[in-house]
Amino acid sequence: MRKLSIAELEPHHRGPQFTSPLPGHVVEKGGFRIYPEPNFRTHDEPGRHVHTVPELFVIVQGSGAIEIEGAEVDKFTAGEAVLFEPGEDHHLISRGTDPLVFVWLHLAPEPAE
Repeated sequence: MRKLSIAELEPHHRGPQFTSPLPGHVVEKGGFRIYPEPNFRTHDEPGRHVHTVPELFVIVQGSGAIEIEGAEVDKFTAGEAVLFEPGEDHHLISRGTDPLVFVWLHLAPEPAE
């Protein structure tokens, strides 16, 4: 897991590529989520929640805890991006009074040209 400040990412204009957070990767799929209830835990289905590709969360509003492999390891707040590695069991837990709003993106290696 890596936590990044959105303000510190390098500017770029190369389409869907993520040249700052994860060079050589493109967006495979993604979405936008709003969770108004406090203590919401993402991916709250039974069992581990993992992917075969990196997953990036861009926090638009709210704050909370980052959970990896069942343990709270860090905190997040609006204006940060959290990057989970393939195979990491991961969750975000809303701990603030504001609704949790984020963009999630699955990243894939950039196809060879």
